[in-house]
Amino acid sequence: MQVEINRNALDRVPLSIIFDDSTLLVNLNYFFMRDRNLIDGENRRWEDVPMVHPESFTREFAEFCLEHGVKGKYSVVPCPAALGRIDEGLPMFSKAQQESWLKMCRELIVPNYDITPEMITHTFVVDLETLQPVDPNLWEQYGWNQLPMDEEERVTDYIALACQILHNVGLTPSGVTSPGGFGNPIDFFARCADAALRRVTGNPTPYLFKRITHDGPVETPVRFADRDAGTAFGEVIACTGDRTGSWTGYGEVDVNYYISEDLQGGRMPAVIDSGDPTVMLSHWQGFYGLHDNDRRGFNAFKTVVRRLKERDPHGERTRWRKCSEITTYAIAREMAEVTVDGQRVTLDLPVQVPEFTLRLKDVVVTGVTVDGKPLVQAQSRAAFEDGMFYREGDVTLVAFSPTERKTTVEVDV
Repeated sequence: MQVEINRNALDRVPLSIIFDDSTLLVNLNYFFMRDRNLIDGENRRWEDVPMVHPESFTREFAEFCLEHGVKGKYSVVPCPAALGRIDEGLPMFSKAQQESWLKMCRELIVPNYDITPEMITHTFVVDLETLQPVDPNLWEQYGWNQLPMDEEERVTDYIALACQILHNVGLTPSGVTSPGGFGNPIDFFARCADAALRRVTGNPTPYLFKRITHDGPVETPVRFADRDAGTAFGEVIACTGDRTGSWTGYGEVDVNYYISEDLQGGRMPAVIDSGDPTVMLSHWQGFYGLHDNDRRGFNAFKTVVRRLKERDPHGERTRWRKCSEITTYAIAREMAEVTVDGQRVTLDLPVQVPEFTLRLKDVVVTGVTVDGKPLVQAQSRAAFEDGMFYREGDVTLVAFSPTERKTTVEVDV
C-alpha cells in the first residue's frame, strides 16, 4: 500500500483572494498619492479618488462573500498614512463611526478572511513612540524595500506594533502583508515577521504575503520548521496581478484575465488544472473605484466568482480558503512523518490541521478508522468531506481532523 499526504485538503484546489491597502473607512490611496506626488514629482489623480470607503460598501462586499463562500486575506492598515492609530481613533471620524466599522469587520469579514496589517502606515516609516514620520522621504515601500539588516530588533518591533494595534481592536492578525516593495531580503523579513507575530499572537504557524507568480507553478514556501516545537512560518504567493481596478482605484479591469467566458482561458483555470493554490490579487481601492456607483473591481469579481462556480458547479475540484488555511496545510504536510506497516499507517503530526487528507494507492479499501473511529464512505467526489474516505479508480482519499500529534490510521481491505 502506497500512502502519501495529499497536496490539497479534500483533494480540492484552494481558491482565495487577497485584498491589499484596505483599512478602517479611509481610502489610503487618497493620502498615498497626495503625499507621494510631492516626492516623486508625479501627477497621480489623488483629487479624483474618494477620501473614504463607506462602511455600507464594505458591509455589502462582506455579505456577498459570506453568501457565496468566498474567502481570503483582508488587510487592515493599523495607522493609515500616519493619520492615527485605529485603536486610539482617527481624528477624521467619530468614535461611533469607527466602532461601527470595527464591529462590522469582526462580525462579517473575519469569518471568511484572515486579517493582516500592511505594516504600520503603508506610507511613511514612523517612530515607534510617536508614530510620526522619521523622515518624509523614508517610506515603508521606498527605503524599507531594503530592510536595515543591522537593526533586526527595530524591524521586529515595527512589525510587532502593527500586529498589536490590530490585536487591540479584536482583529488579531494571522499573518502580515508587505506594503508595496517592503521587505527585502525576504528571508530576513520572514524572520522578523515570524518573531513579531509569535510575540503578539502566540500563533505557531503564521505567514506573510509579499510575492506574485504571474505564470508557471505556484509554491507555498515553509520556513523555520521546528518539529519539536510544532512551529513554522508560511508564505502565500498570489498567482495573478490585479485587473480589478488596481491600487490607483481607476486602473484596468479585465475579467477574462482571471477566467474567460468559456471557462477555459485566463490565469486561474491554468493554475487550478495544475493543482496549485489559486490566489488572486486585488486592491480595495479598485474594488470601490471612484464613487459608490463605480464598483469596477467588485462587479468584475462577482463575474469571476460566477464563472468559477460554473466551471466547478458541484464543488468537486475547488474550494474557497483563507490564506492561513492554505499555508497551515502546507506546513502540516511538510512537517508530517508517515510510517506504513501493512494496513496500518502511523502519523507523526507536529502541526494538526482540519481536513488532513491522505492518498492511498495499490489497495482496494473497504473501510478506514482513525484512532479507532470509523470513517464514512463517500459515494461521490462532491460528497467527500472531513471524516470520510472516497474511492476513485485506483486511488482512495482519506480525510480527517487529527487532534493528537500521534495518529493511527487502520485500513480495511
